[in-house]
Amino acid sequence: MLTAPKQGGTLMGDEWQQNPGYGPQNAPKNPESGNPPEEPEDVEIPQEEQAPLNPQEFPQAEGYQGTQASPGAQSSGQENIDKRIEDIKRIVIQGAGEASRRFSRVAERATEYWQQASTVPTPRRSSNIEEERIRQFANMWSSGNWQIARELGNYMDITSIHEDEAWEIGLQTRWETRSIEMVADAYTGRQAGPMRPVLPIWDYDLPPVTGLKAPETRMRLEGNDEVLACTACNSTGHLLCANCSGRGWIVCPDCKGRTKMRCTTCRGRGYVADWADQKKKPFFQRNTERLADSVNDKISSVLQGLPLPNPIDTDPANKGRTVPCPDCVNGEIECTCGTGKRVCSSCHGSKTELCDICGGTGKVVRHRDLVRHFELSVQSQIVGNEAIPQERLQQASGDLVYSAEITELLYPEAPPEAVPIDVWRMAVQLVEKASKPENAGTRPNTAKSESRASLQVLELVRIPYTRVDYRYNNQDYVFYIYDVEGKEKFYSDRYPARWDRIERLFRSISADLTTSAQSTPANPASNQARGYRVPIEHTPYTPSSYSITEEDDEGE
Repeated sequence: MLTAPKQGGTLMGDEWQQNPGYGPQNAPKNPESGNPPEEPEDVEIPQEEQAPLNPQEFPQAEGYQGTQASPGAQSSGQENIDKRIEDIKRIVIQGAGEASRRFSRVAERATEYWQQASTVPTPRRSSNIEEERIRQFANMWSSGNWQIARELGNYMDITSIHEDEAWEIGLQTRWETRSIEMVADAYTGRQAGPMRPVLPIWDYDLPPVTGLKAPETRMRLEGNDEVLACTACNSTGHLLCANCSGRGWIVCPDCKGRTKMRCTTCRGRGYVADWADQKKKPFFQRNTERLADSVNDKISSVLQGLPLPNPIDTDPANKGRTVPCPDCVNGEIECTCGTGKRVCSSCHGSKTELCDICGGTGKVVRHRDLVRHFELSVQSQIVGNEAIPQERLQQASGDLVYSAEITELLYPEAPPEAVPIDVWRMAVQLVEKASKPENAGTRPNTAKSESRASLQVLELVRIPYTRVDYRYNNQDYVFYIYDVEGKEKFYSDRYPARWDRIERLFRSISADLTTSAQSTPANPASNQARGYRVPIEHTPYTPSSYSITEEDDEGE
């Protein structure tokens, strides 16, 4: 066992334990060595790396020549630590007090709103029949809409009731577009009559069309027939067959021109399984195999001719003995075509077929057709309303006051009975504007077509409505009742919500939590606290003359 050499009865390295002041700068000199003692070099140690030592934790022995902290520096560091602890205490105490005050306000506000919500409002009484009818309509509105306060008609204070009416002007215009088209038909042997001049489009008397929606019609103009030679077949009446390209035959679709086909019995293998070696199988097993064979045959027929392997087709040679196929030679049989060709089914080998345009006569009859195309355009306008949206009024039924076809000129100063003169003037302006040719629809007027308004139907619908001003929960509201009796509808852009009190409660609680209480300003140092849920706003903090350094943290 090896032991460390001793020097003067002490193991090497024990000098650090017995003499804490021992160091390279004050190591004992060896008198026996002949070398002169080396003077220690001055080594500069950065101030950041020098950690002050606490004399209470590290007592030094006699002969220690290190630097010791002065009593003034120790007292200054202890004072900084005490001040820091006091600041943290103030932060915690002030934050807890602020939070308790805010939660107290929230609890008081919640109690107040709860008492208001639990208080049953007093139902209002109607002073006349009209007010009672309005309250019933308000109850119908609130019961049909879950967002509106319940039983609104019983607890609202009606301020005023105003009845008025709106008018819907509806105009339906049927546009008729006429055009002349040149058409060529096959010659049937009928002689063309004497030629007649082509009149303007709107000079032809055509049968009347009833209804606003009518299909497209064609009428052949007499006296404009011309017999001409067919340019498609050069007056021969025949064209090359399109199916066989004038050859008279096509490639056999069964054998693809090979004159031979694959045997369906052995599937092109040339051998089949030997039935003599097969044993009798149960009934269900035989039926299952037959079903599987039929499925395999169908899949094999589909995959025939494709360069893909059949995953279901199994080779019978893997199951037992095989014998040559009795129906083929090397898996192939003769095709019924014999030559790989078949006679074209369209021309039957004649290489030509009749011309479709002239019907084989070599002549065509060119004539003119008068085409009538109809389009319907609908225009609507609301008069006498500003509050209710037009989309809602257009869906109302209303009272039909006036409906007629416009066959003569309308005069703005001669309104029909029960129609206000301002509404009639707006209707006349709408009719005049809709009758202009630029509103003809999708088909514009061209050199060969013209459009006119052939039928116009004007309808005037009266929509009564009632405006109700009321007060609910110390707030003013307005709602409208429109449409005829029995089909009343309601509209309002602002109404008392069913959950209005709960919404205001949460809004107030949020405001209380985010707003600081009116109290005496606390120590500015409390702004240094982190992790506190409720933000505390104070004046900017000016730090004192002392500061906490890293050396003080290490000293702690």
